[in-house]
Amino acid sequence: MPDALRERLRAHGFQPPDYEGGGLVNIASTVLELCGARGPADPPPLRGIDPALLEGVRNVVVVLCDGLGSDQLQRLVRAGDVPFIASVLDRARRKDAAQLIDALTIFPSTTAAAITTLNTARTPQEHGNLAYFVWLEEFGVVAQMLRWGPAAQRRGSFFDDRTKDPRAFVKVPSVHRAIRKAGGRSYVIEPEIFRNEAMTRMHAQEASYVGYLLPSTMGVRLRETLANRPEDDSPLYVYAYWSGVDTAAHWFGPRGAEHAAEAALFDRDLERALAGRPPGDTLIILTADHGHASVEPTRLIDLEADTELRALLRNPIAGEPRVVFLHTDRAAEVKAHLEHVYPGTFFLFDREEAIAEGLFGRGDPALVRARVGEVLAMLSDDRASTVVRVDGQVVLHRGAHGGMTPDEMRIPVLLWRA
Repeated sequence: MPDALRERLRAHGFQPPDYEGGGLVNIASTVLELCGARGPADPPPLRGIDPALLEGVRNVVVVLCDGLGSDQLQRLVRAGDVPFIASVLDRARRKDAAQLIDALTIFPSTTAAAITTLNTARTPQEHGNLAYFVWLEEFGVVAQMLRWGPAAQRRGSFFDDRTKDPRAFVKVPSVHRAIRKAGGRSYVIEPEIFRNEAMTRMHAQEASYVGYLLPSTMGVRLRETLANRPEDDSPLYVYAYWSGVDTAAHWFGPRGAEHAAEAALFDRDLERALAGRPPGDTLIILTADHGHASVEPTRLIDLEADTELRALLRNPIAGEPRVVFLHTDRAAEVKAHLEHVYPGTFFLFDREEAIAEGLFGRGDPALVRARVGEVLAMLSDDRASTVVRVDGQVVLHRGAHGGMTPDEMRIPVLLWRA
């Protein structure tokens, strides 16, 4: 039956992704459209944008605040922690050259997949960077997909070996290449330590890299980049990234004082970069790659230590703490084991069901079949599971993502002219 899995997911309170106009991939497509670089194979732009916001745009700025889900942002606004963003939301309510759209991230709801989607305007199924921990047959290990290195080690990349070129593993072209080809300019503003990381070399090679050493300098670099743009009619795209809100949410929880403090710093940095700019030819798009579910560390499910489960698997456990990938030739036995040992804990579904209903996106599913296990086990309450022991240790977080609850999936898209 069509959409049977989606119906089951919604019945359990999950929020499936939207790749057809209401999701993160459509933000990337909107950038391409505004830069005159969107092609027939690209997904549709984000639906519902006020056409007046798109008229006469010369500069497009996407500010990605890692881990700042929609509900988290609204709580921060109500608490008075982010006054600059609150002022833009007030403009949106007055329809004063600003608008708020509630969108959805990709699935799994995680940074490695989401940032690749923003950099390529392609869904996880197409680009293959499907989770934080992914079994890579090419290397015969579970890899950490931000640095493309062995997941069980805290450091190191496969591409530390200079005979291996990360670009050889790229499956889709970047938005930066498309913008450059259309005559535009493209900039990436990220921490300096990311400059030579695998993800940058794979998906942002065609952009001009603007690094910053301290988080507070992100806004300085953004202001400088806009101020120094050449006086011509070529489109300019700037992608700026802030990581701290996600880090605070992981360690202290998305409702913690530390999370609020980090969000306040981000808000102040945005204000210093963008306040005082009257509505002009720049469109700012503030968004996130995912939100966070609050999790209780004492209720962590140690799947990685479940020797009976591991005996049923072909490869080690991979995926996310909120949705694990189980590679197995014994799917029925895996499901029976999980239901028996952890009754009512996991929402279980098959990889082929997920592919059929487009949960990973569009296009050829070959990468999903290679990198996602036959069985997926997803959590919805205040629990997370172990996936990989990094340097032999279990990480105890108070915020987690990767799954499909509204807290994890819903992201703000705040647009305004500046």
